[in-house]
Amino acid sequence: MISLVNKQIFPRITKQAAQTCHQRQFWWWVNMMFNRVDNERIKALGYDRCTAEWLLRNGSCVKILNVKEPLCDYNLLPPENAKFFVQEILAENAGISHIGFPHIKGCMKLEKIVLNSCGYIEDEALQLLHLRKETLKHLELINCKNLTEVGLRSLKNLNLTTLVIKNVPYVKDIATIENELKESLKNCKIQIEK
Repeated sequence: MISLVNKQIFPRITKQAAQTCHQRQFWWWVNMMFNRVDNERIKALGYDRCTAEWLLRNGSCVKILNVKEPLCDYNLLPPENAKFFVQEILAENAGISHIGFPHIKGCMKLEKIVLNSCGYIEDEALQLLHLRKETLKHLELINCKNLTEVGLRSLKNLNLTTLVIKNVPYVKDIATIENELKESLKNCKIQIEK
């Protein structure tokens, strides 16, 4: 293994920069592990339970069907034998990423997703929303700064009634994206702010 601080190969990388690089790799790995899909657990407990666990493990909240308040504490999940349905995903400053989005595939009551300041959300996550295109009606993407035109264009195939997009700095031509989305999502109320 080549050391990142090898001055012959990388003369400008300091020891501190190399440590930062290793820390980033470590946190990427931790994030990946917290987002991974466990198909055996899904078979045993169902999509809704495993989706709720994934979201809560990564700092999100979930709204369960017929329960008034969102659930934000992993330790307050109902017992494993209790049947419930995830209705909303409410993620603010959460560690969720595209790696975990296959969880939503079997969430038949999922209607709303709010992603606010989620630093690991990239285009790949939006491209997986088609897994719930039959039920997903409301989507908010706020301060998700790693999104581009590619991800936003993938929303054209959904059946949304409400779409809110705010502060997506990597989207260079937001007006064109807005026009494309309005053309494709004719029954959707769209609010877009650069």
